This record gives sequence, C-alpha cells and structure tokens, in this order.
Amino acid sequence: MKDIKLILQEIEKHIETLDYATKKLKELNLTPKDLNDYEIIVLLDAFIFRFIKLQSALGEKLFPLFFEILTGKNYTEATFIDILNTLEKYGFLESTEEWNKVRKLRNEFVHIYPWETDLKLEAVKNAIKKLDYIKNTFFKIRNYLNAKGI
Repeated sequence: MKDIKLILQEIEKHIETLDYATKKLKELNLTPKDLNDYEIIVLLDAFIFRFIKLQSALGEKLFPLFFEILTGKNYTEATFIDILNTLEKYGFLESTEEWNKVRKLRNEFVHIYPWETDLKLEAVKNAIKKLDYIKNTFFKIRNYLNAKGI
C-alpha cells in the first residue's frame, strides 16, 4: 500500500499553494487583458497546475486508499464510482455528482488553449468556487485518519 501519510502531505502542499494563489488572484479582479502580463500568467499557471494536481491526488491516490481503510476491500476490485459512492455514503464526500463536476473542471483546464482567455478565466473562477468543497472533503478524511492514528 502506498504511504497515505505522504499523500496527505502532498495534498496539504497543494492546498497551501492554492490558498496563496487564490488570495492573490482575488485581489486582482482579472480581465482577459490581464493575461498579457507575464506575472499574472505565471500566477494563473501555478493555480491551474496545483488545482489539477490537488484533484488528481485526491481522486487517484487518497480516495482509493481511504476506500480500503473504510471497507477493508481492495480498491482495485471497485470501480471509481463505487469508491465515490462509498465516500458519500459514509459522509466524507458531499456528493458523487459534485465530485464529478470537480473532475470535469479539471479536464477543462487540460483542454483550454492559451488564446481562449475568457474560458480560462471562467474556469479559474469556477475552480476557486470549488476549492472549499475540495478542501472540506480532504479535511474530513484527514481528521478521520488522525483520529484513527493513521
């Protein structure tokens, strides 16, 4: 089994960096013209990279291992939707449907071209709105693991 503590540390680092980038982005009130500013491009790229990494770390690393802890079943024998449904059933995931929206948003970032500035800004705004949901999901899982001494 992968070391769940290392995964938790990775996720915490993504959250820490995202919190910093989000604070800076909220201060800027961005418009498409701002995407000509190199420093803003770097800030947006950092935000997008960390958002993608956070979503992936939760969905691809933490959720499967946490599923095993909750159920005692090997995650490779379950579909991803089964894992999400289990996390929802136990109250760690607000809703499977909401998590799928987060996954969809992550995929949008991957497919947005540099010249699609309006789409990029809209996706960033939507991602900022989803961060509390993502973080709350993580904190519920982390708190449970801490209480179990894991």
